[in-house]
Amino acid sequence: MRRVMNVGLIAICTVGFAWSSAVSIPEPLSADTVREQVPKKLLFLTHAGLYKHTSLGPAEEAVSSWGPEAGFEVTRSRGYLQEADELDLSQITAEYLAQFDGVMMMTNGNLPLDDTQKRALLDFVRRGGAFIGVHCAALTFYNYPEYGEMLGAYFRRAIQQNHVFVLNVEDQAHPATRMLGGSWTVVDEMYEFGTAAWSADRPEENVDVLFGNRIPVGFSRDRVRVLLSVDTRATDISGLEGIEEGGDYPQSWVREFGEGRSFYTSLGHRDDIWSADPTFKAHVVGGIRWALGLEDGDATPRY
Repeated sequence: MRRVMNVGLIAICTVGFAWSSAVSIPEPLSADTVREQVPKKLLFLTHAGLYKHTSLGPAEEAVSSWGPEAGFEVTRSRGYLQEADELDLSQITAEYLAQFDGVMMMTNGNLPLDDTQKRALLDFVRRGGAFIGVHCAALTFYNYPEYGEMLGAYFRRAIQQNHVFVLNVEDQAHPATRMLGGSWTVVDEMYEFGTAAWSADRPEENVDVLFGNRIPVGFSRDRVRVLLSVDTRATDISGLEGIEEGGDYPQSWVREFGEGRSFYTSLGHRDDIWSADPTFKAHVVGGIRWALGLEDGDATPRY
């Protein structure tokens, strides 16, 4: 999770944007179309209990600016301005959440919510609310397995930062990926996720390698519809420890949770990807709009 700087980063990012610019980006919704809709209300939480990504502020700025043309308005929490030992989420109650259509989280750690608050968040989604998880949202609530069931997975370790990844687009029709064609080349940090619940029989497996959190729920394609995964044959995996050619490394997916919808993408680590990459914007906006019910897309698992 620590940011790694190197001399070649600027050149790599420039190449990444050049590739992204070749992708077909959908035209923004017309002003008349947006005016005809009642904007959906989205709460964006950016509280960091473990590690404060420098991209949290840019993420809040970007999503808030995207909302007017995409059919939603954002309530910003500015949680990232709070220190880890002073996080305040006392406002999260069933009554507070009822004013929103969706919750977006770019958070990490076992946030200071009591069991009633945690249930309120999950019940909000289960009863028809939208959930959008970005990047480090998968490092959140290791102490509440139902959150992992709703999100789809928990972080185990990071794959190298600032690497050029080629992502396989597994669903070319979904609103979050239909602009990408068959593949997407992007520079960012990818994740590996726990594949099973932690077990005392194998204590070193399925543990968050950065902070030692035991993973309570393993990722399974049986529960989610994968949208993006690392193409290990098209990506240069030399030097990527533990990454095997032909291995399965999902990075974005969707699922239905009760009456609600959950969208997750591991992308979003870099500060500038939020402001300077139109392909990334289209990916995230498409996921938000799908989760909010503004667009349709299949969430049926394919395995």
